[in-house]
Amino acid sequence: MAVAIGAALRYLSFKHPVSRLVDESKRLHRKKAYDASLAAAIEACKLAAADGSSPPQQQSALLHLAALHHAMNRFDDALSTLNEVEAKMTEAKMTDLDLVPVLHARAEVLESSGKPLALVAAQFTRARDIRKRSGRAMDAANAAMNLARVLTCQSQEVVDVASKASSNWADVAPLQQAESLALEAHGIALAAGDASQAAGFVDEILDILRPSVASSATIERLCAAYLDAAGKEWTRKPLDVVVVGGGASGVGMGLMLTKIFKVKSQRVLLVERGGGVGESFRQWPKEMRFISPSFNQQGWTKSFDLNSVAYGTSPAFTLHAEHPTGEQYANYLRTLAAKAKLNVQCSTEVKTVRPLPNEEGFEVELVPAGGEPTILRSRYVIWAAGEFQYPRASGALFPGSELCLHNSSVRSWKELPGEDFVVIGGYESGMDAASNLATCGKRCTVVSSTACWRVQTEDPSTELAPYTAERIRAACATPTPPRLLAPLRVFAVERREEADGGGFVVRARWGPPTEHPGGEYRESVGGATAEEQPVEGTEVSLYTPQQPVLCAGFEGSILSGVAKDLFEWSGEKEEKQDEADQGAGQEEEGNEGKEKEGKGCAAGAPLLTEDDESTKTAGLFLVGPAVRHGELSFCFVYKFRQRFGIVADVIARGLGLDTKEAVHECREMNMFLDDFTCCNAACGETC
Repeated sequence: MAVAIGAALRYLSFKHPVSRLVDESKRLHRKKAYDASLAAAIEACKLAAADGSSPPQQQSALLHLAALHHAMNRFDDALSTLNEVEAKMTEAKMTDLDLVPVLHARAEVLESSGKPLALVAAQFTRARDIRKRSGRAMDAANAAMNLARVLTCQSQEVVDVASKASSNWADVAPLQQAESLALEAHGIALAAGDASQAAGFVDEILDILRPSVASSATIERLCAAYLDAAGKEWTRKPLDVVVVGGGASGVGMGLMLTKIFKVKSQRVLLVERGGGVGESFRQWPKEMRFISPSFNQQGWTKSFDLNSVAYGTSPAFTLHAEHPTGEQYANYLRTLAAKAKLNVQCSTEVKTVRPLPNEEGFEVELVPAGGEPTILRSRYVIWAAGEFQYPRASGALFPGSELCLHNSSVRSWKELPGEDFVVIGGYESGMDAASNLATCGKRCTVVSSTACWRVQTEDPSTELAPYTAERIRAACATPTPPRLLAPLRVFAVERREEADGGGFVVRARWGPPTEHPGGEYRESVGGATAEEQPVEGTEVSLYTPQQPVLCAGFEGSILSGVAKDLFEWSGEKEEKQDEADQGAGQEEEGNEGKEKEGKGCAAGAPLLTEDDESTKTAGLFLVGPAVRHGELSFCFVYKFRQRFGIVADVIARGLGLDTKEAVHECREMNMFLDDFTCCNAACGETC
């Protein structure tokens, strides 16, 4: 032992000072002393330049410095350092082969920083050309595969409907080139007698290639090459995770899995039935906005933007908007997905989710728009499909509810034909409709079983948002103030005969008088009618020439979708009209889905484990505004995003990944809520 230690000490004493500094930098980095590690690396580069170290030694020091910058996400510094390396190598007239590691490092930095994959491909193209000239066959094959992988990913980058119309979506040149390169590498490996490697080259491309993007001819040729090398038919490996939904919770979960917990992005597929990421937000009325405010306070507090789905991002910063519109928020989500190169398949419906025996995963049947059904296998499924596309508009709400216009069908309140409306439901969706109609100079009467504008609670999920209250106060001050009637429960809507003037009659019944106690200093929303409340049980008929606007919330994607029978459900749902007034509201992924206190929060909710996994189907998880735990409703973005880390941790550990550092990182950024004792309401009353 002593001899070995002595030998090591003598080796270090003779080792070049530059090498000693590089080794020290690596040691400090392993100990997570990142600033000290960077300082040692910079000093090594300075010393190498000052004492006339050999070009390879200078190159080694600079490459290490570039790697540190890359690891610390200082991408511009990393690229600048790599450019310096290449310049010094050119000056020293080093061989082209010496340049290959620099090109690979530059490609990795460009890819990590979210630069266009065409730039990444350019680096691998140079490296491939050098390898081919070197005469080293397998080196050339590996270089071809590096380029083929990037080109395959480039052909599948996230593109939404609008950009499809303006870009050359039909251009398959990158994919054709990727196929050619993969077959080239396959041929080189076969010629070298390595059939296993030849099959592996083709398998890698087939594994990341989506059928919805590639032609059947391309897939057939690659499969034939695999058969030639492996002696058996190619079968697609199961994905690690299928995320159903490309909205706020879907994108946030995709980022958590791939960026924080390091699940390979090509092994995680987000399936969006709309034409692009965040599509349901684009369906909002033009005037609808987030009720929770966005502000880029990260860095000054332990919290961050309330509407952000990922730490280090801010809708307030990206959009420069405090209360984003649906269109704006969809752009924010699309930017995140594109920057992170999430694997998203749009315009695709999930038709079935079938658990496999022995908890071995799932078969997920996908049907692309205008395409043939495809069945994928996945170890895990995350349901993140949201609510806005599943309105509660018919059924057993009340007789005639199908005659109404659900608020989710409105594209613009200003452009909505008519000047006088009846709005059924007085919670967030109803108040949004009333304030927008009044602002547009239209008259409306709001009929609600509860005077939600007077309800005061300590939980922001169970009362009107301050932003909504402000808008109702402003609406009540307009020349066309909304008429707010409560407690008045609708029991029928009827169409009036054309001979009697047409239109619709809303029939409702007065409920018992209700007091709504609250904070002593709370500002009143106001706006209630001055008329005396009739006796309980008295019926009233309200005429409107337009369809009544139904603000009854949403059934949600789970109850309306293919996963319904894969969850257990708590209790019986409350009477539909009551949910219309107190249930889920306007925003698909985060500002709504609000529930009443008590049984209203949990009634009819899917039952989940403490890890947000279905209690009925192992491996199926729920994320987003539909998550409930006891009396806790995770209906806002700032609430449900804190559960992303919980789900990702379970999945990553199930895939055999070490999650210790990822969990620590999540806790540091308040994205790992595993202790519900902190979820207490605070009245915030003036002292």
